[in-house]
Amino acid sequence: MVQLEVDHSTLEMLLERAIETKIPLFIWGDTGIGKSETVYRIAKKKAGELGREFVVWNKLSTEEKYKVAENPSKYYFLMDNRLSQVDPSDLRGLPNLNQKQFVEWKIPFWLYVASRPKSAGIIFFDEINLAPHSIQASAYQLILDRELGETAISDNVSLVAAGNRIEDKANVYELPRPLKTRFTHVTLSKPTISAECRNDWGEWALKNNVDMRIITFLIQRPSLLSPKVSETDASNAIPTPRGWARFLSPMIKGVKDLTTLEKLASIAVGSGAALEFVSYLKLQKKINLDEILKNPSKASDVKEVDMMYALVSLVAEWYGNKPSIDKLDKTFQIAKYLKAEFATLLLHSVKMKAPNLFMSKDVLTKLKSWKDVADRIRKYYISRE
Repeated sequence: MVQLEVDHSTLEMLLERAIETKIPLFIWGDTGIGKSETVYRIAKKKAGELGREFVVWNKLSTEEKYKVAENPSKYYFLMDNRLSQVDPSDLRGLPNLNQKQFVEWKIPFWLYVASRPKSAGIIFFDEINLAPHSIQASAYQLILDRELGETAISDNVSLVAAGNRIEDKANVYELPRPLKTRFTHVTLSKPTISAECRNDWGEWALKNNVDMRIITFLIQRPSLLSPKVSETDASNAIPTPRGWARFLSPMIKGVKDLTTLEKLASIAVGSGAALEFVSYLKLQKKINLDEILKNPSKASDVKEVDMMYALVSLVAEWYGNKPSIDKLDKTFQIAKYLKAEFATLLLHSVKMKAPNLFMSKDVLTKLKSWKDVADRIRKYYISRE
């Protein structure tokens, strides 16, 4: 049967509803497309809504974990419980061997915290289908009945799982039917990117300060954001949203040398994508940014589409290095001489780099350069939120 496939924004809505109703949700999808990050983002949002401090349980020190256990009403936790790394006793605990005629169980610390009445958070079974069936079976009771042995988890704790599909070649186990029927299911589609960078990976990348060279390159080569990998492809490094944003972007910050850039891109997203990326970056060498900064009207001399994207990337990078009103004024002056879609992308990117400055009263009411470019770009929407 065909399973519902959704984009990231729809997944967020479904995930919020599942958390609110305490219905277990399984998120399926290819590797590196944002399944885990979406769960993290919604967990953090939920903590804010409840007025609790957000904590990632797995990153806490032992001392910090005790603080959460002692003051459960203060925190909202995200527990990443990788079943592929545990044995059944890690879930239920161990018998307490004493002189009594019955057995008492010493439960694991995470379960103790999750069972406290005032606790709230998410137990996240990431990569659950990497675990063998014997381990998956240990979670049946927890997922359906919200209990492990004789220990029930708090009413304010939600259960979420994620995993790759068989076709993703991730060496996963088939999910047993008894476990499947304990979840609701949704598939996360691969992210996309458009020239507008609206409601897509491009918008997310701008908000999360991904290197502008990567964004403008992928706008032109969207198929390289998350391409389908053939069965015969034995490459270890392949293009994924994670590879572009979390690996390549921080590694190339401040790097200009093309040879170094190609090597860094190769280890993050593969040699083929790296070669295309560097070929695109060579275009920037043909643009005299200093000349355009001195005379913004020179921006109108850039005609080719790929060169215009390269110019947008250069100006955005220049602005992002210590944003100021003077730099914003110059950026608006340059945008005035760009085609509407490129001016829109440039303004969208600089707004994300320093939103408070961009939306300041001095900018919107006093800069003539802003008024000039705003008159040209009617479709550009300014959010005051």
